[in-house]
Amino acid sequence: MAEFQSSEPEIEIVDLPTDLPEQPKSGWRNMFSALKNPNYRYFYSGQSVSLIGTWTRTAALAWVTFKFTHSEFWLGIVFMLNSLPIFLLAIYAGALADRVPKILIFKVTSWFSLLSSFTLALMLFHGPVHVAYLMIFSVLWGLSTTFEMPARQTLMVELVGKSDLVNAIALNSAMVNSTRVIGPAIGGFLLATVGAPWCFLVDALSYLAVLYALQRIQLPAAHFERKHGNRGWKYTLEGFRYIRTNPAISQAVLMLSIMGLGGWAYQSQLSAFVVKQLHMGARGYGWVLAVNGLGACIAALAVAALGEQIVRVKTLYFGAIVYAVSIVMFGGANHILAAAPLLFIAGGGIILFYSVGNSIIQTESPDHLRGRIMGIWALVFGGSLPLGTFLMGVIAQQMGPGMAMQIGGLVCGITALTIYAALNYRRSRFIQQK
Repeated sequence: MAEFQSSEPEIEIVDLPTDLPEQPKSGWRNMFSALKNPNYRYFYSGQSVSLIGTWTRTAALAWVTFKFTHSEFWLGIVFMLNSLPIFLLAIYAGALADRVPKILIFKVTSWFSLLSSFTLALMLFHGPVHVAYLMIFSVLWGLSTTFEMPARQTLMVELVGKSDLVNAIALNSAMVNSTRVIGPAIGGFLLATVGAPWCFLVDALSYLAVLYALQRIQLPAAHFERKHGNRGWKYTLEGFRYIRTNPAISQAVLMLSIMGLGGWAYQSQLSAFVVKQLHMGARGYGWVLAVNGLGACIAALAVAALGEQIVRVKTLYFGAIVYAVSIVMFGGANHILAAAPLLFIAGGGIILFYSVGNSIIQTESPDHLRGRIMGIWALVFGGSLPLGTFLMGVIAQQMGPGMAMQIGGLVCGITALTIYAALNYRRSRFIQQK
């Protein structure tokens, strides 16, 4: 295996190279080009159904937690615990995805999540549960996500090949966020009519779709061959050494840590914001989440259509600024008519950032390191998100959910502008010295 450079190179704002072995497809006519592959169609359809259940469950978890505790602090704690396993185990999960068949990992995590959701549904059918149980199940779902995330992300290149990889990643983001429109709407309806247990039961049943899809996917025998390379720390941490040599991936990972800290955490306080600042109920909460998801879905489809034209490091900063400005304004809104369009834009900005960052990392990563690098991507996200949700819960408890979101948005916006300006300055100085 080739040795990586031992010294850290100058980090500069760069664009992706265009001389990839297979030219990615772009343009509005190729918006759904990855779906021409039968394996990806099975994957996409199964995941779509499953994610509707996941977002239904997420909406119910936030609502039930706030209803039982009436505390923004405990709301933040429950969502923090959901991300904690990612922080603790993401590096190992990424290394595992490079050694173990990804389809097998996917099947195990799907069954694990199915049984977890089904168990909580049964408990809630018998009456309210203590917040400690919600915390336990939040950890269990987070544990499943920890191992599923790098396996799912790295599986896509095996389903569609490199020529359609950017399109597949963007369509996956579009699928995640279109289900954010459907799932919360279903969750809000079920919460307002038949109650929270049905939300968790719907989530459990939705995993049957992804398990069926995985059975239909046909992959070459090489996919199922177990890799018997070095399993020590040198092998596990090899992705870190590669990231140091790649400025594009370095910046994507750095910005992800900022967005996890002050960006994604806003979702943990939306239920409290809807109740306290917009004075709405469960159904209104579902529609607020749906509006957020719609903006995110449109942004993801734009990335799918534009492909390599938009997959640039500069786009990461643009997405972060769009999110920051809109969420700061959203945090001050007191009526749904003012809040909805701002949340729509915020959803678009943060998913533009995420889709482009994911595409940069996957297209820039060598095949044999992709799982470990995606494990680092998950680690950074999983490390910053629990801290962000915890801090946002503490701030919301003292100042209100709207103010907490505004502070998080300011952190993202100011930090993104500072990093961009600093790297731009270093690049200009480097050019002048030459």
